[in-house]
Amino acid sequence: MVNASLDVDDFDTNQEGNIQISQEGFQKMCELLLKRVKNTLDAALHNSNFNANQINKVLHVGGGSRMPMIKQLLRNMFLEAEHCTEEHPDEVVAIGAAYYAYSLPSDS
Repeated sequence: MVNASLDVDDFDTNQEGNIQISQEGFQKMCELLLKRVKNTLDAALHNSNFNANQINKVLHVGGGSRMPMIKQLLRNMFLEAEHCTEEHPDEVVAIGAAYYAYSLPSDS
């Protein structure tokens, strides 16, 4: 959307009103977040001794995967990769967490 209206009550029940925000304004507010995501990806690639062009599949999951700017960042970084987007990205995270929890050693 080019412009959106956010109901303040959805975020703080002690306040009322609407906040108008543009897509451009939202993107400016997210610039630091995008830099942190890119730096984290660069560090992960460096630590794993992989180059971005060696990654052949990128799975877009979690809330951030709904953001067009995150999708574009991933597509720009991993040009050669197949980009898999899920219909329910939060559900995929929950399933992954459940598999991980199952694999942890039990205390008993």
